[in-house]
Amino acid sequence: MRSILPLCFFLLTTTGLYAQSIVPLSDTVNWYAIGRHTAYFRDPGYLRVEQILQPDFQSKFKQYEQEVPNFGSTSDAVWFKFTVSNNTDKDFYLHIGSAFIDSIALYTIHDNKVAQVLLTGDDYVFKQRAVMVNTFLFPLQVPKNAQQEYLLRIKTVQPFFFPLRVGTLQAFMEDTHILDLIQGIYTGVMMLIFFYNLFLYFSTREKIYLYYVAYVLSITWFMSSVFQYVFEFIWPNFPILNQYAVAVSGLTILTATLFTREFLHTSQLAPRAHRFSIVFICWGILAFLLVFTPFKITALSLAQAGIVLMAIYFLVAGVIVYRKGYEPAKFYLVAWSFLIAGFIAAILEALNVLPVMYYINSMQIGSAIEVTLLSLALADRINMYKKQREEAHANTLRIAHEKSELILEQNMLLEQKVAERTVALTQSLNDLKVTQAQLIQSEKMASLGELTSGIAHEIQNPLNFITNFSEVNIELLDEVAADLNDETPAGIKSYISDIRDNSDRIIFHGKRADAIVKGMLQHSRTNTNEREATDINALCDEYLRLSYHGLRAKDKTFASDFKTYFDESIGAIKVIPQDIGRVLLNLYNNAFFAVKPSLQPVSDEPYKPLVTVKTNRIVSQSGESLIEISVSDNGIGIPHQIVDKIFQPFFTTKPTGQGTGLGLSISYDIIKFHGGQLKVETEEGKGTTFIIQLPEK
Repeated sequence: MRSILPLCFFLLTTTGLYAQSIVPLSDTVNWYAIGRHTAYFRDPGYLRVEQILQPDFQSKFKQYEQEVPNFGSTSDAVWFKFTVSNNTDKDFYLHIGSAFIDSIALYTIHDNKVAQVLLTGDDYVFKQRAVMVNTFLFPLQVPKNAQQEYLLRIKTVQPFFFPLRVGTLQAFMEDTHILDLIQGIYTGVMMLIFFYNLFLYFSTREKIYLYYVAYVLSITWFMSSVFQYVFEFIWPNFPILNQYAVAVSGLTILTATLFTREFLHTSQLAPRAHRFSIVFICWGILAFLLVFTPFKITALSLAQAGIVLMAIYFLVAGVIVYRKGYEPAKFYLVAWSFLIAGFIAAILEALNVLPVMYYINSMQIGSAIEVTLLSLALADRINMYKKQREEAHANTLRIAHEKSELILEQNMLLEQKVAERTVALTQSLNDLKVTQAQLIQSEKMASLGELTSGIAHEIQNPLNFITNFSEVNIELLDEVAADLNDETPAGIKSYISDIRDNSDRIIFHGKRADAIVKGMLQHSRTNTNEREATDINALCDEYLRLSYHGLRAKDKTFASDFKTYFDESIGAIKVIPQDIGRVLLNLYNNAFFAVKPSLQPVSDEPYKPLVTVKTNRIVSQSGESLIEISVSDNGIGIPHQIVDKIFQPFFTTKPTGQGTGLGLSISYDIIKFHGGQLKVETEEGKGTTFIIQLPEK
């Protein structure tokens, strides 16, 4: 007995200091967590499997005491050894509950030798995986009522914690269904927020939405990389890109900092926090660049620390801004608190203080709540900023108007003083000449107006008698014609018809003469209306529609397209609106008449009538600011030989009875009276443009 005890002690110390248990496989529905059933060895170098299998090496393995293997961020390779026994006729699989592992080798051991090896991981193409899923699944192929020993080597620069489980394919598919559902919901929420804020950016062109879109995209991309959806669906044949996936975390720090600075207005409300935030911008850039160097683990640790410190720092900045009365900061504080809670929970999971969740991690929960709340804050911010911009814009316009009036008054005062001291005599002489010319012109126009008015009234009365009695004759002839019968001689019927036709012609020409007389009265009338501030764009639009609908009322078959291009910066200028409206109406009527399809030359291409009205501010050669109104049509144009005659009184190109020839003459006089010009540009077969130029002041 005394000799047996030392022997047992010797055997225990030489074969290892652990008692590795065998994992019995009998449940075909649920998973077996094998973390506590494994022995592990941390390999700081690059040992081969043959070295690991040496008998004298087994004592270096230690029993793992936790359910989920967790070694943090390490450059070591970790070897796991475990044994399973299959008590069923089902096939079992080893599942490694992480999708973000660089290199995995599963060795099947027979008689302390390698019988089979399966290699996979992020460093290998996706199709090399034993089962084509985003996590890692290995078929164990253990016969019924048999035991099998395995050796597992794992190396990664990512945080080294994940569940090791054994189960059937049914158990895996049920878990995968739940995992894909939860991850699909998470990705869907994040992409919905992404596209919503991207739409807001294109609508408002505010860079805060661009920063936020970049921030949401970086988080979503990183999480998709963690669960290997990016590797599986985007670059399955380029595993080298997986080594740089951590670079997105550096971009997350950068975009979150830029967004926070813009959202909290730290440059105005927290200047010190704003200046210090440059540290996190540099931090994010440094973490991003280090990923592309041999210091990938350093980059990952730097990114993890940067995210936590940035979150805490900007939470403090949010409190400072909120205490200064900035209401949207409350949304920011609540959202950022959820993100920090997610980070803290993820750290506690890494430290085995909290259990590791398989279907979703704490950072995803915190980030999903955070971006949702921040989107609500941005939506609320739109209304607030819209109101502020409107108030600021109105205030700016008011100040600009006051300054403009002050400068104008000062300029006028200065010009007046200079004129009084330098050209007083010249100004008096010019005033005298102008007054004399106005008196002479007024006298001439008064005499002409009285003469024209008297003649027009004298002619008007006979015209009324002619028209009225012709209409009476027609009524009498209609009554006589109604009393005729078949016995009435045909000659009498013919005479009655001829008399009636002659009466129609008398009425037609009488009305035409009446229109000419009214035009003469209008042409000779002296306008006493005062000028008033008038919105030229509104006036042009009003009379355009008045002209078009008036023509449509007279001729239901008439149709034409019309377009307007108004310079919204013009505003109001001082004119006599009734007179300018009369000019516009005349030009519109002429333009619509010119585009009648019946007047156009025969062509194989379909003709589309179009009248275009434009307003614009221009500067003359003398430096004077002018308002230009153009009325264009795509009609037949005006022949070159009559262009010089169109502004003469009683000259018209319309058929007899459709024009008096006074419209353009009156329009020309009205524009001249306003100190402007009326011009015409035309090309036969292509159209005509009438241009009105009025002084702005």
